Amino acid sequence: MENEKTIRQLKKEAMLLKIKGYYNMTKSELAKVISRRRMELSKKIHELDTMEIDELRKLSKEFGLKIPWKSPKNNFVKKLRALFEDLKLNDEAEGQKPEKIKSSYQNVSAFATQKIQNIEKVVSLPSSYFKDKFFGLEVNPNWIYFYWDFSNKILETVKNHPNLVLRVYDVTYLEFNGTNAHRTFEMEIDKQMRKYYVFVPQSGADYIAEIGYKENNRFLPLLRSNLVSTPSSSAKITQMELWMDLRSRRKFTEMSPSRKILRIEKLIGFSSMPTSEFKSGGGAFFILSGRRGS
Repeated sequence: MENEKTIRQLKKEAMLLKIKGYYNMTKSELAKVISRRRMELSKKIHELDTMEIDELRKLSKEFGLKIPWKSPKNNFVKKLRALFEDLKLNDEAEGQKPEKIKSSYQNVSAFATQKIQNIEKVVSLPSSYFKDKFFGLEVNPNWIYFYWDFSNKILETVKNHPNLVLRVYDVTYLEFNGTNAHRTFEMEIDKQMRKYYVFVPQSGADYIAEIGYKENNRFLPLLRSNLVSTPSSSAKITQMELWMDLRSRRKFTEMSPSRKILRIEKLIGFSSMPTSEFKSGGGAFFILSGRRGS
């Protein structure tokens, strides 16, 4: 009977019977090993009731049956017997030669098809929950992922103002009051979008973002995000410098000099994470060492 099947059918049957190394076997080898495996398992049908619980657990694990480890013995026997019946091992155990045997891989294929159909019946998620939410997550030292949602009240405001703006502030070492950021970046965003990946030039820094609109060249925020701390792209460097007075041999520390860039800079952002080929534009960046809480 095995010789009448194609090699593809034999391989699928060998897979169901948990035969190791079946994929590299020839057709004749597969027919022999499948026949031997079926005879071996057909004997075990009559031995299930007398098997120790550990043997039943091992056999269940071999065939991938999901049975709780502490289940009673009769549960293992019941599930294994049902599996062997699906594999048509009872016919061989009773010495019968059925004329029509529906191969077990077809049963599995039908089961898999039904599962796929069930998966396809997925309930789609709503485009908005109409709640004011604005969150940021660090992706790597130079990229932050922002996502948000609007309530009906803010949606009405957004509809009446054409230019929706995303602003990102570098607030490292600062108690941010809305105007005292080290650097400010901004970009116009699509009203329909609910997420953006944005590029920030300084790693190991703290950022806060706001979404708002402009009116008479004045920025009016609608939502403010959480504080996002990007990881450092290099070894940790503190802003405090360690010095030594060579005459007195006394050590002391001083703050390293720093400066602020107060102009508003162009923010680079994408609706999906760009590839590794992306490179930022040229220009000099102010490097602020360390971060709050380090």
